[in-house]
Amino acid sequence: MASSHASSAGRQPAGQLIPWWLLTLYRKPVLFLSLALALPVALLCAWMSTVNERLCRAQEEHHLVIAAQLASRVLQDELAQTRQMETAFAARPDFIAAMQRRDRTVLASELRLLLSLLPSVDRAVLLDPAGRPLASASAGPADPEEPAFEEPLAADGSWEPHRIPVSGVYLRDSDSGEKAVGIATAIRAGDEPLGVLQVQYRLQELARWLQRIRLEPDGYLYVADQRGRLVAHPFQLLPGAPKNVSAWAPVAMEASSDGTLIHFSQGRPPRPWTAAVVVVEPYGWRVVSQQPDAAMLRPFRRLVGSFTLLIIVLAGLLAGLVLRWSSLHRATLNLLAQQARLLKWSERRHLLATLRRKPTRRHGLPEGRA
Repeated sequence: MASSHASSAGRQPAGQLIPWWLLTLYRKPVLFLSLALALPVALLCAWMSTVNERLCRAQEEHHLVIAAQLASRVLQDELAQTRQMETAFAARPDFIAAMQRRDRTVLASELRLLLSLLPSVDRAVLLDPAGRPLASASAGPADPEEPAFEEPLAADGSWEPHRIPVSGVYLRDSDSGEKAVGIATAIRAGDEPLGVLQVQYRLQELARWLQRIRLEPDGYLYVADQRGRLVAHPFQLLPGAPKNVSAWAPVAMEASSDGTLIHFSQGRPPRPWTAAVVVVEPYGWRVVSQQPDAAMLRPFRRLVGSFTLLIIVLAGLLAGLVLRWSSLHRATLNLLAQQARLLKWSERRHLLATLRRKPTRRHGLPEGRA
């Protein structure tokens, strides 16, 4: 009978929605409070941490795209203004007449005037249709044999400034190792080509345009030309041949003018990075803003660490209260069990005393009647 009663007590009643073992957990307060309070709070904190980490990452990635787009817009505006000034200057009748006469003295004077209108430009060069220098002017020491950059040359050696108006990086002076970027404009008198006007920028000048765009805490921004050669970089570029970075992941992968996010590994040991790449149209340059993932999530993880420490302290206090309450609960249950035993023992004594008194009374009745 006892075994059948125990088995029936352990089974869940029919139609009971809540598990029977859950209803009996009040007898184990530590386990009950852990399941009822600690486990839901831990699951909620883990879910909130995951969601907020994704939101933080998305926000930082958006900042990378905005930085790359801003740098691309700066380059587009500066180069477009230079091209407009150069085109307007090359269309002046006096300048075209001097080109037709091949008057080198007047052309050199015109180039110095152009440099005064474009203070950020380093040098200006005039070339004939065959690519030979006619005149040049420089913001620094004059160089009568100023070389031209090679990118606007077509396969047959003729200029194509309308197709490739902005060059990539080229080595302007092998002795000094100075690198530059040029902007070319065709000079025409009707349909007759007279030559090409080109202005040149030092790479330091292009880097100066972007120096105000910063990526905190550990990110940086750089620019590569259409052939994958480094135009601007936050670290000082060494003199010499242009550095080819076409094998770098943000430069090698496909990108658009709207911005493309790229995840890659870099460094020793390899660390995950996130980069936003924006193509500078119509020149084909690439602006890359990148940040290590650890730095992107560092503020969020510090915040999570602070909250985790706070939760641990609160959990410790709660655990102390639970243990104290558990000990009091256990003492109360022991006291109740002891009182129940005393009550049962008292009832048993009272029953025995009652049973002892009843036979004495029955035995004494006949003697009284006698």
